[in-house]
Amino acid sequence: MAIARFENIAINNVVNTIDSLGQTTTALTLWFNTRAKVMDVRDAMQNAKDDRVYIRNVKFVLNYTPNTKTISDNQFGYAINWRNSDWRISDVMESNDRMNVTLTCYRNDPVTSL
Repeated sequence: MAIARFENIAINNVVNTIDSLGQTTTALTLWFNTRAKVMDVRDAMQNAKDDRVYIRNVKFVLNYTPNTKTISDNQFGYAINWRNSDWRISDVMESNDRMNVTLTCYRNDPVTSL
């Protein structure tokens, strides 16, 4: 029998703004804190021709609420802070019975030379 792993996460609003120099910046502001079931944590490395790209994926399972419905409808406008890192939402899957929502999130680390 698998053990469920629940951890604290923070849901952030992602806002793109333009500073006084005309540059686009991304700002994250806290929306709310919650607990999520954490699963399928994956760290991967892809070798390109002369570079290495580190990609990290994780799934968060949350109860279906009005807030998670809002995230599901506008996933590009939200990010998750977990383990002091910001994760972007790539996929949202609502269960058929609307009991929970699974968020597949990614984090790309900088590209490094071989």
